[in-house]
Amino acid sequence: MRFADPRSCPDCRGVLDGQPACPRCGLDLTSMEARQLWQVLLQADDLLARAGQHRLAPVGQPPAPQPQAPAQPQAPAQPQAPAQPQAPEPRAPQPQASPAADPFVAVPPTWQPYPARGSAPPAEGPPAAAPPRDAGRGWSVGTILLVLGAFGLVAAGIIFVTRSWEDLGLAARTLVLLGVTAVIGALGVWVTRRPLRASAEAVWSVFLALLTLDFFAARHEDLAGIGSLSVAGGWVVWGIVALALSTAIAVWARPHVNTVLIATAVASSVAITIAGIGAGGLGDDWDFAWRAVIALIVTGVLALATRPAKLPPTTLAARAVVAVFFVAAYVAAFVAVIDHPSPDELAGSGHGAPMLLMGAAAVVIAWLVPVVRIPAVALAVLAACALVVVPVADAGTTESTWLVLAVLAVALSAVGTRGVDDWMRGVRLGAVPAVAGIAVVHIALVAELFATMGNSLGAPWEVAGDARLDPGAVADRAAWIVPVVLVALVATAWFVARWPELSAARQALAAAVVALAIGGADAVAALKWPVWAAALSLLVLAAGLVVARLRTRVAAPTVLVAWLALVAASLASASQGVSAATWLLGGLLLVMVALLSTGDQLRHAHAVIGTGLVLGGTAALVDLLDVADGSVPLLVAAVALALMAAAQLAPAFRPVGPTVEIAAAVGLGIALLTPGTSGQVSVRWTIAGVGLIALSFVAAGRRWLVWPGLAALVVAYLGLIVDSGFSFVEAYTLPLGAAGLAAGTFAAVKKPEISTWAVLGPGLALALLPSVPQALAEPTGLRALLLGAAALVVLAIGVRLGWQAPFVAGVTILTLLVLFNIGPYANAAPRVVLIAVVSAVLLAVGITWEDRVRDGRRIVAYVRSMR
Repeated sequence: MRFADPRSCPDCRGVLDGQPACPRCGLDLTSMEARQLWQVLLQADDLLARAGQHRLAPVGQPPAPQPQAPAQPQAPAQPQAPAQPQAPEPRAPQPQASPAADPFVAVPPTWQPYPARGSAPPAEGPPAAAPPRDAGRGWSVGTILLVLGAFGLVAAGIIFVTRSWEDLGLAARTLVLLGVTAVIGALGVWVTRRPLRASAEAVWSVFLALLTLDFFAARHEDLAGIGSLSVAGGWVVWGIVALALSTAIAVWARPHVNTVLIATAVASSVAITIAGIGAGGLGDDWDFAWRAVIALIVTGVLALATRPAKLPPTTLAARAVVAVFFVAAYVAAFVAVIDHPSPDELAGSGHGAPMLLMGAAAVVIAWLVPVVRIPAVALAVLAACALVVVPVADAGTTESTWLVLAVLAVALSAVGTRGVDDWMRGVRLGAVPAVAGIAVVHIALVAELFATMGNSLGAPWEVAGDARLDPGAVADRAAWIVPVVLVALVATAWFVARWPELSAARQALAAAVVALAIGGADAVAALKWPVWAAALSLLVLAAGLVVARLRTRVAAPTVLVAWLALVAASLASASQGVSAATWLLGGLLLVMVALLSTGDQLRHAHAVIGTGLVLGGTAALVDLLDVADGSVPLLVAAVALALMAAAQLAPAFRPVGPTVEIAAAVGLGIALLTPGTSGQVSVRWTIAGVGLIALSFVAAGRRWLVWPGLAALVVAYLGLIVDSGFSFVEAYTLPLGAAGLAAGTFAAVKKPEISTWAVLGPGLALALLPSVPQALAEPTGLRALLLGAAALVVLAIGVRLGWQAPFVAGVTILTLLVLFNIGPYANAAPRVVLIAVVSAVLLAVGITWEDRVRDGRRIVAYVRSMR
């Protein structure tokens, strides 16, 4: 048995699996008390192991032979979790050992490390001391001291040179420079031969840093004749010297430390950088682009000079420095081309030569360094395009710039389809700016197209059909460039879709069709065609896409048809005659696309747009014919009802039937709510009501349309009454009440279980209640007489059929009429007579109270028993 068991909880002895707390009792194993407990248990195991060496034989058994040597501890079996958790047994409290009082107790950072999942459990016996957690990891103390010492020496050298240098003479300065450098160099040789790699890294770093300080201090004091060097020249010379020294040190030290010193690689990259910066500063009166090119040449030559040494870290660092200088020189050359765009400056003054050299350098780098071939070729292509496009854009017109850009986009995209090697990948990458350029040209044309559409929609039906589109929204340019850039866009889309990188979506024909649909709309606006020609051309193009899709020649997206139809409809809105035909044809085309599309979720959107265009075209056409007033919404309502019927009855409309029906219903609502005279509104609503009721009988699943139809008929009737000039309320309510009573009576007979209040209540309210106020105001008039007769008939029907609603309505109205008829006479009689009559009635009621209560209950029960 072991007390210190890393797999068992010290409290409940539950199985642990690397958790910071016991999963059984929740004991925190990372607390200070748990750590002290772990040390106490280790001591107990140690004492028990030592006590086991002095065992006595039990009573009645021979003594056990003493072992000659302690047996090796055997690994216990893998512990298994208990089937049922047991409550921990109470133990007597043990005195806690204080870490300060007992020097043997060392507090570990956490509980004893637990074995990983699947690993073998630790062996029994006294546990061995665990190795330090950070042993072999991170920086050692020696490394830290070396770094601090190297930094201190460099700092001391800087302070000495800046503060104490002026106090020394020339000879003393020379001796100091040579002595300190020699000592550090000798120390570097000694630690390298040991070999002590970390020390060598630190010492050689100090040596190279001191040499740098020595060189620039000697130049400042004009030692050895180097004071005549300019600042840039000194940087170049020292860069070369430092690179040679760093490379030599790395080559000499490699056999001793069996690796390349990182300090020398860093020093080499810094030396190449210093030499490149210095080379770029030699010609103060040169253009920045030329100085950047010279700096690149110097860094490239120095980087190539390190290759024979075969030092991978140095080579990698040198390449990184050359890459940075290459990017800087390329950007400087590109800026020079932009700043001096004229052909005379680029060719005559030489401002384009740096860009030409950078393009050639990119080709050479692509040939020599395969790993950067793709971006290098792309930069070469971009340099060539810049040298062609920039001077043309500066010296020529917009048309010439677009022409050159179109030619480059088509040529480069076509060349990009010729292969899959890195050269062709670089060409395709370099062609992206040209492709983007032709796309930007059409984005500008799209902006002009939307401006033209906005002008047409903002002032509809104001020009003739043969008038040209609004020229103010389109820039003034030559017409011949528009088809050129359109063809360039289509061809570029065709070739780009055939690039190998787009093989997963290699739909070149579809891409060309998309470009044609977008660019065609742009071209129509840019060419400023007449309104009818613009609308007709776009509709013809849309029809062509539909035919191509039907014949499965090309999977043209249906959204392109909607795009062309909407653009045509927007442009055609400038003229009433053109808009009527365009809206009708475009709407029918979109409805046909919605009907013929399979599996396309956009077909519902096409159906909605198409239905709206058909209804709008109908309104424009009827208004164009100069028919009678109010005919436009009437015919639109009729067409909307026809579309609703077709959506329900025609099998071809089944996929988009609900969508067409909803869109047509919206159009019907707009037509019905269009202002007009009472007679026009009545006719409009009558047609709508009759159509909806008829559709409810012939269309399965649309029985509920009878209620909107009836409501439409009610509105039509009200409009007719208003137009007829009737002033009495019964003219409005009595027919509706009669219709409600007829429908309610039919429902009451067909469904006896329904309450009469539900089926007859609305009809009774419409037929009787509107006449009550005026009848009570004139209780002796004709209206009161007719209302009383009607209430009597209703009461008789309720009593005869046992219907509660007519019985209560009849009794209530008759009671009110009787009371209001008696009222004038009661008011005219003397007060004493009225008091006497009321008293007599009360006396009679009191005497026969019990009988009256019994009769009242019978009446209530009778009424309740009614339906």
